[in-house]
This record gives sequence, structure tokens and C-alpha cells, in this order.
Amino acid sequence: MKILIHSILLFLISCMAYKSNLTNDGILKSNYQLVWSEFFTENNLDTNKWNIEIRDPGWVNNELQAYTDKQDNIYIQKNNLVIQGIKENHGKAEYTSGRINTNEKSSWKYGRFEIRAKIPKQKGLWPAIWLLSETILIDGWPKCGEIDIMEHVNNEDIIYGTIHSEKYNHMNNTQIGGNMIIENLDLKFHTFGLEWNSESLVWFIDNNVYHRIDKKDYFDNNWPFDNNYFLIINQAIGGFWPGDPGSDFRHTQFIIDWIKVYQ
Repeated sequence: MKILIHSILLFLISCMAYKSNLTNDGILKSNYQLVWSEFFTENNLDTNKWNIEIRDPGWVNNELQAYTDKQDNIYIQKNNLVIQGIKENHGKAEYTSGRINTNEKSSWKYGRFEIRAKIPKQKGLWPAIWLLSETILIDGWPKCGEIDIMEHVNNEDIIYGTIHSEKYNHMNNTQIGGNMIIENLDLKFHTFGLEWNSESLVWFIDNNVYHRIDKKDYFDNNWPFDNNYFLIINQAIGGFWPGDPGSDFRHTQFIIDWIKVYQ
């Protein structure tokens, strides 16, 4: 019995150490320090950390969903955040989903971002994890800058990482990005990551680098990635990129296990 108890304690301690993980060696620098984290340990989303966005369908990208604060769309289950898209009538919308952000609560200039999440695969889906500059209200989009840590559409086994700026953006079909194929993407959790400093952006999945952008290769000026950026997590339904869901669409879950930000 003593041996069993000792083993359990060692296991719990190792799990706690993993959860805290106060330092992390990275690609652009060594010995990053943990500055912000979210493990979804409360019964409800912590609104001291997060804003829940409420938006009508068609607000951006011709998306079909209404973003709501309903418990069915955004909830915590077993220390995981679940953003659930649902086919249901809600005002003018035929679908509902969730979108949250850290605007005016937490933002970062440079760092290493890690998000462990499980991505759904279904026609018409567009889950995303991304960063947007605090200067958006002054500069507007895309001049303010946007960094997409993770985007996924439809039934693909492809994850995309992309930037948008005044010169490089999807409205002009000049966006710069990379992608990585993960077979059976939706069957388990993966860690989606970004490292960012004044000269470079690096994307990785499960610590495997798949894309890098160096300022010197693309920007003589108008590099917008020297400002504070806040985090956005959402699951869009429909829109210009994925197109409409199939007739069999009922509901789908985008699950986030934890988030860590290092600087």
C-alpha cells in the first residue's frame, strides 16, 4: 500500500510540474519564462481573463453562425474549454458557436505561445487560434497586423499558420503562410505553437517547426508585429473559406485543454 501511495504521489507531482512548466527552451531564444496560462480549472469560463463575443451572422467573412454567450456554445468540461457549434435557429442565424478573446485583459509583445487543442473535422467548419494587434481600432485591419497560430477548414488533415498585414493579406490574395499535414488530425490533442520576436515568426505543431517568416525577407518597412497582441479563439461555421456545412451538420466541438504564454 505504501508503495502504491508513493507512486500515486510521484505521478501527481509530475503532472503538477508539467502543468506549471515555468521555463521552456525555444527556437528563437532559450529559457523562456511562463508569463500567462489557462488550464480551465473553474466550472465556468473566467471572465477576468476572457471576453465572450456576441456577434450576428455575416459580421465577418460571410460566416453563418451567431456568436453567443450561451452555455451550450461555450462551457468547461473536465478542465477543457469546449466551443460547440450547433445547428439551431438563433435570431437571424441558423447556427450558433463561440468566440472569446483577451482584449484589454491580457496582451503580449513577442513570446512563445502554446495551445493544446483537439480540432474537429467536418464540412463547413473553421476553428482558429490567433493574435490580433491592439492597434486595430486606430489602424484598422489589416494594417494593424494579424498572426494566425492555427486555422483549419472542413475535413482536411491540414493545419495552416498565416500572417496578415497591409501588404500581405487574404483580401488581396497576398497572405503569407505555411501548413502541415497531420493524419487523423481530429482523433487526439495536438499542441499548436508560435514563437515571435522583432525579426521572426515561427510556427510549430507538437514542437515540429513547419513554417518561418523572417522580417528581412518580406518587409522593408510596415512590419506591424512590434505591438501588443491579444488572443482570440473561435469556431466559425461557413464563410468564404470553408463554404457551407453539409445537410447532415448537427453540432461539433472545438476543445482546448490548456494555453501557455512564455516570454
